[in-house]
Amino acid sequence: MKTRLREVSRRGQDWVERQDPSTRPGVAIEAWRRYRAVDGPLQSALLSIYILVAVLPALLVMEEYLDPHPNALANQIVHHYRLNASTSKLIHDVLGAGRSHELGSAVLAIAGALVFGIGFGRVLQLVHVRAWRLELKTGVADQLGYGAVLAGLYGLLMLLLLQLNELHVRATPVKILLGLAWVGFLTLFFVVAPWLLTHKQVSRRDLLPAAGLTAVALVALMIVSNYVMQYWVDLYARDYGGLGVVLAIYFWIAFSSAVIVGAASLSPALAARRSFRAQQASSLST
Repeated sequence: MKTRLREVSRRGQDWVERQDPSTRPGVAIEAWRRYRAVDGPLQSALLSIYILVAVLPALLVMEEYLDPHPNALANQIVHHYRLNASTSKLIHDVLGAGRSHELGSAVLAIAGALVFGIGFGRVLQLVHVRAWRLELKTGVADQLGYGAVLAGLYGLLMLLLLQLNELHVRATPVKILLGLAWVGFLTLFFVVAPWLLTHKQVSRRDLLPAAGLTAVALVALMIVSNYVMQYWVDLYARDYGGLGVVLAIYFWIAFSSAVIVGAASLSPALAARRSFRAQQASSLST
């Protein structure tokens, strides 16, 4: 039995080694190798934690200053996802923040951004450096880069809140146009941020395919959430109460983080396939 298992394992390894890097199986295998090299699950978890402790509080503060009504964000979530009464109360308990605590919540959000927020850029940098197998010396300038990436992320959040507060879209064509616009914004972010964080060692052309894939996947998650979030949050809230709401939010953030890390691991494999095909075309032409 052991001999047979070793033989199967050897054949599988031989099959992997034979795969052409220009083919889809070859790209998938190389992407998996890069994903393992960056320690994908750990980096996804770290990215999720930094978003939860640094970005979510900032989101609440932004909503406080954009909408004069207390608990505006909680009300929007309850209405948008059609949550039941018991879950609605838990959402207000977890996300509700009265106007009387604006200063305190703003101070906590700023502190969280300074302490934890730069970690978002650091993880994004680490993932791309390991995925592309770069040699990178970090210094004080990188701290500024982390801050710039976080500022860009906050800018996207502000844009999303402005859309939710000012544009009450019902027409399907307009929703499609907004979705395409968000694909464009997110693609731009996930091209520029890694490009700066890797000290421009990776070209924007090489970053573009994975950035587009990240953007499409994140927008797809937004669309899917319209249909499943109601049941997702209700499920966790029914069993764990207020903690369940936090867990439901965290795991949805974790899905997004996994997309970001996975696409970053795929990016070098796609670039390698394009380079390999270009070499093949060049050799054929000569």
